[in-house]
Amino acid sequence: VEAFLESNHKLERGFNLGDAARVVATIEQLIFDFEGSVLQKVYEDQRKPLSRSLSRQGMEQLLESYMVRWMLGEDEEVIRALSKDPKLLRASIPHWDQIVSFANGQAKALDYRRQQSPTAALAAGEARPGHNALASKYSFEDVHGVVGGITKSFASFWDSECRSMKSALVEMDTHHTGRVPLSKFYSHGLDTEFRFGESEEYLRDLGALDETSSRGKQVIIPNYIQATSNCIISSQHYLVCCV
Repeated sequence: VEAFLESNHKLERGFNLGDAARVVATIEQLIFDFEGSVLQKVYEDQRKPLSRSLSRQGMEQLLESYMVRWMLGEDEEVIRALSKDPKLLRASIPHWDQIVSFANGQAKALDYRRQQSPTAALAAGEARPGHNALASKYSFEDVHGVVGGITKSFASFWDSECRSMKSALVEMDTHHTGRVPLSKFYSHGLDTEFRFGESEEYLRDLGALDETSSRGKQVIIPNYIQATSNCIISSQHYLVCCV
């Protein structure tokens, strides 16, 4: 995609609507393939054959492991450590229980679609030998569809956390300058689960630290909110960040 966007085609003829559609389709396919590769790795971790239909409980176990791997990327050591220690997992990933509920909600949405459109569900099931689409059994393709729904809707789900963080920062901005005193920023961080703990050097590198104010060092609210440290997902092809 990047090579196409930087190619001579752009310089010589520009891009038309068809070109844009092809770029979008390519990106969607890249994301679909990425989801499939992560999901396949989770199946392998749990020693589940891709051809086996899963129970609802089995799918929920897969989804929980998928979310860990999706959110942590390729850090295999951390993934293994968190997978073995539920308490550490909850302490390491903010709002983990809500994230799991969100993922399971996508599975419930699949069940609802099956109930609302049984003919379409049966047609989809017939494409997979031995799989009854109306039963509470789920194929690899079903689970792949669920994680696709997670990818598309997770930013909306996480937006409530972004808005909560912004509200906390604005509340600390008593002078209405769009800035928060660094001391107050860190003081608030001590009372929260995971927010506002970035080092002064890191804030400076982000462009989120104003060191010119007569009131002392200040954290610039919009720059901080849009910082990479507030990206909850950093995958190969996209980020899920606060904006």
